[in-house]
Amino acid sequence: MEYKYSLPTELISKASQFEEFANGGAQATIALNDGRIFNEALISNSSFIIAMRGYQALPFSLNEISDIYQTDNDKNPKNRGNWEFWDEWK
Repeated sequence: MEYKYSLPTELISKASQFEEFANGGAQATIALNDGRIFNEALISNSSFIIAMRGYQALPFSLNEISDIYQTDNDKNPKNRGNWEFWDEWK
């Protein structure tokens, strides 16, 4: 599997501590350098952003990410399915 969007190296160790709601999958919130916040990002294996609710592709560049974290909703999301994945499974 090749992924389109790899988390910046400095955030992978932080994402590895996230609570998973599916095997290898964790929901997270992403903060950007300009103060924008993006909710409901799906992180795979603590390393890849593979989907984000409401977006067909990543709506920012990876170098804009200032932080990644989990809210209470991320740790226990109400909607656990119906993700539109950005990567194609081979």
